[in-house]
Amino acid sequence: MGVAKETIRSTTKTLSFAVLVLLILFTVVSIIGNALPDNEGSGQLNSESTAMYVLDAGHHHLGDGVKLKLTPADAEGTVYTKIFVMDSIDGDTASITLTTKSVVPTDTAGIGQFYDQVYVNGNKIGKLNDYIEAKEQDDLPRSVTIYFSTKLLYSGENNITISSGCNADCSDYDDFEFYDLRLEIIPESKYLYSENLRPPLRKIWSSSIGGYRNTPLPVVSESGEVIFYTSSQVDPDTPGGKQTINAIDARNGELVQSYETGGLRELHDHVVYAEGLVFASDYENIYAFGDDVLEWKFNLKPYLGEYISLSEVYPVVYNNTVYTIFNAGKVLAIDAKTGELKWNYSFGPGQELQDEEYWICSDSTIPAASKGIIVFMSLEAPFEQVIQYHLENGQRVPIEPQTESPNAPTPDKMAFTRVFALNASNGEKIWNYSMNSISGFNGKTPFIYNDLVYFGLGDKIVARTLGTGRPIWSADVSWPNIYAVSNGKVFASAGSDVVVLDAYNGSSVWRSQGSSGPLSVYGGLVYVGISGNENLLVLDGNMGEQVWKGGGTFGSTVSQPVLSNGRLYMSASDSRLYAFEHGEPGNQDIYASAVGYLPLFAVVAMLVLLMVFMRKIENKSLGLGLWLLALAVVLFLSNIIMLEYIPEAGWGMGLLVFMTLPVIFVAGILLLAYGMWQKRKMK
Repeated sequence: MGVAKETIRSTTKTLSFAVLVLLILFTVVSIIGNALPDNEGSGQLNSESTAMYVLDAGHHHLGDGVKLKLTPADAEGTVYTKIFVMDSIDGDTASITLTTKSVVPTDTAGIGQFYDQVYVNGNKIGKLNDYIEAKEQDDLPRSVTIYFSTKLLYSGENNITISSGCNADCSDYDDFEFYDLRLEIIPESKYLYSENLRPPLRKIWSSSIGGYRNTPLPVVSESGEVIFYTSSQVDPDTPGGKQTINAIDARNGELVQSYETGGLRELHDHVVYAEGLVFASDYENIYAFGDDVLEWKFNLKPYLGEYISLSEVYPVVYNNTVYTIFNAGKVLAIDAKTGELKWNYSFGPGQELQDEEYWICSDSTIPAASKGIIVFMSLEAPFEQVIQYHLENGQRVPIEPQTESPNAPTPDKMAFTRVFALNASNGEKIWNYSMNSISGFNGKTPFIYNDLVYFGLGDKIVARTLGTGRPIWSADVSWPNIYAVSNGKVFASAGSDVVVLDAYNGSSVWRSQGSSGPLSVYGGLVYVGISGNENLLVLDGNMGEQVWKGGGTFGSTVSQPVLSNGRLYMSASDSRLYAFEHGEPGNQDIYASAVGYLPLFAVVAMLVLLMVFMRKIENKSLGLGLWLLALAVVLFLSNIIMLEYIPEAGWGMGLLVFMTLPVIFVAGILLLAYGMWQKRKMK
C-alpha cells in the first residue's frame, strides 16, 4: 500500500512538472511568435511597448550559388522581403540592424558591382557593402546598422527588402548570409547624428542653384548622399528656359547630375524623392526620373477645367502611389513605378460658373497621408476676368467676354477653403469640411500625427480626427504657418512669432516673439530660418528660449532648414544652397566675412586718399574725375577678388558694385572732361 501511494505521489509530481514545463514552453513560444513572425506572414508591432523589434532571427543566404561556410549553404534567391505591421510610429528616426557574413566590401570588386541594397517600402536606404570594415571579402560576422527617416514607414503594413548585388552583366551575384534582422524606432535625442547638429553651426560649403532670388526647399535622398532641387536655365533654343532637376553631392555641393524635363513650363519648386525616383511637376506634367533617364511623364492637360485658373501641382508619394490635387477639383492617384493612372476623384468647384466673365482662382497644398487616408486642402475664389481691349477708329474699346448664359447669376466672390479626406486605395470620400476664407492658405500642408490631422485656416489652427473629421480643438493664432507636429506639440510661425501648441488640446505651450520664419524640429531643438545678417535661430523645443543665433548667408531670406545625416541645408535668396554642421565658425569664416566687405573697405580707403588728394590740387573737378575713375578700377578689382573667394556674394555686394560701376565711371568721365576744359580755359 505504501509503495502504491509512493508511486501515485511520484507520478503526480512528474505530471505536475511536465504540465509546468509545457506551460513555460507555451508562454515562450507565444512571446517569440509575437516578436518573430513567420517570413511569409506579416508581423504585428506595437511601438508602445518597446522601441526595438526583432523581425527575423533566422539565417538567410542570398545569391546564386553554394557556399558551405554560410547558413544555409544553398542560396535561397537574390531577393529577400520581410512584411511587418506597425500600429503607431513614435519617433522621427529608425534603424535596421542585422548581422552579415561574406558581404563584398564597397568597390573592392569594382565600382558599382555587387552592391547589396536595402529598401524600406521600396525606398533605397543604403547598401550593406558600405558598412563592412574589411579590405577583402571574408566570412566573419559583422553587425550593420542603417539609419533612415520614419517618414518611410506606414502605420499599417510595411516591408523591408534586401537584394544581392551582381557584376556588370549580372552573370554572377554576391553570395552572403544575414541573420538577426531588427527594427528600432529612435528618439531624436539618441539619433546617431544629433550631436552633429548641435549649435554652434559652421558653414562647410555653398553651391549656386541659379535663378533670381531662388529659394527652393532642398530635398535630401534617404542615404544623405545627394540633394535635389529644381532649376530654370536660360536657353536661346528653349522658350521660357531649360527646365532641370539638379542633383548635387551632399559632401561638397558639386553638381552630380542634371535631369532635363523637356517641358515648356517652369518647374514648381516642390520635389519629392521616393521609391528610388525623383518626382517634380509643372502646370502640364508630372515627371519621374530614375538614375539616368526619365522613367515616365504624366500628362495633366486632359484634366484642365474650364474657367478655372491653373494652380501649382504638389505631388506626394505614399505606398507606391503619387497623389496630387490639380486644377481646383481633380485628385489624381498615379502608380509611382509606371506612371499609370490608378483613380481620379473630382469634387468640382463650389459653384458652377456659367459666364466667361468670371473664373475660378484655385490653390492647393501638399497632401498628407497616413493609415490609408489622404488629406487635401483646396482654396477656391471666383474673380472677374481681366478686361481686354482692341483698337477701333484709333480708340481703345473693351472686348466684352463671351456669355454662354445671359441670365446666369453673379457668383459669390467670397473665397472658401475645403479640407477633405479620401481612401488612398480607391479614392472614395471619407469626410470633408469647408469654410469661408478670405486669407487663403496659411499652412503649406495638413499634418497627421497620432490619428489627428492639423491645418491652418484663416486665423486658427484646427485639429480633427483623421478617420472621421470630427473636430477636437481650435486655437486662435494669427496667420499661422504649420511646419511640424512632433513630441506632442504643434510648431508654427505666426507673423513675427514662433508659436507652439499642445497637440492634444490646443493650449499654448510657449511663444517666441520677434523672429520667425520657416522652421524644422530636430533633437529637441527648433531651427528657424530668419531674415537679416544672421539667418538661423535655434530655440529650445520645450521652453522656447534662444539657444543660438548665426548661420549667416548672403541672402536676405532663406528656405525652411532641412536636417539630414548630421547636416543642415537651406537655400537663400542669393540663389545659393548652404550646408552647415556642428562647429565654431573659425578663422576661415571670419576671413570670408571680411573678404565679403572688401569693396566697402576699398571705398573707405579711397575716401581717405581723396581727402588727402583734394588738398593738394587746385583743379578740383579734374582731381575728382581722376579719383572717380580710379575708384571704379579699385571697386572692379576688389569685387573680382571677393567673388573669387566668396561666390555667394554675387547677388548681394557683388550685384550692388556692378550696378554702381557704370554710374561712377560716367561721372568720372564727365568731371574729367569738365576739369580739362577748365584747365584749358585757365591757360
